Amino acid sequence: MNLEIMPDVAHALGHYVYAYLDPRDDPPSVFYIGKGVGQRAVAHLYDTIESHKVERIRAIHACDLKPRIDIIAHGLRDDVEASRVEAALIELVGIHALTNKVRGLNATEFPRRPLDAFIAELRAEPVEVIEPALLIRVNQQFQYGMSPQSLYEATRGVWVIGEERRRYAQLAMAVFAGIVREVYSIESWHEAGTTQYQTRDQQELFSTSDGRWEFVGHVAEDSLRTRYLGKSVAGYRKKGFRSPIIGINIG
Repeated sequence: MNLEIMPDVAHALGHYVYAYLDPRDDPPSVFYIGKGVGQRAVAHLYDTIESHKVERIRAIHACDLKPRIDIIAHGLRDDVEASRVEAALIELVGIHALTNKVRGLNATEFPRRPLDAFIAELRAEPVEVIEPALLIRVNQQFQYGMSPQSLYEATRGVWVIGEERRRYAQLAMAVFAGIVREVYSIESWHEAGTTQYQTRDQQELFSTSDGRWEFVGHVAEDSLRTRYLGKSVAGYRKKGFRSPIIGINIG
């Protein structure tokens, strides 16, 4: 029998947040978190767009099972409130443990983080970047406590970036929530997918590599790290600017 949310149920739910669980695990594990109204929670069961979420659902169906759909919160005031709840749950579980493609609404402004990191970021001093540098947002890959190698590989690729910025940039700064997390000296640029990664899925990178680039480099010298690490570069990002890379002192 097809699962359907009837009008009376939709009315009772209002704006809600839901989770998909894999019944093959013991206990069932959460693999997707979403929000919506009406039929949204069951719509994924009939989705044909290729994605990790759809692959997981198909695998469950192949075992003559159905994903468990849990309503986590309902009767929320509006889509904004539902989005905040969704984002908080994704941060709690962790984007890498889910089939969600992106972190939730304003996840970089309100991420799950250790208290000492919250205090340090709240008090982070703004810094002026004086070298030719790239500020690279690593929003989707960043995790508090991630290894140095994982942070480096999240920063170095893969990006759409013009020849001028590749030619003149000396430094690349890993930035999350407006704070510099690491500073790298750039050695060389390569077409995406042509250098090896240890902590990222090489096959997934190949699928998004067309026209993109990655750099090879190393952690910058101590004087540069002391100047920039943990400092705020949020002031360089203009409202409405969507690119993950900002070039400073280039051209």
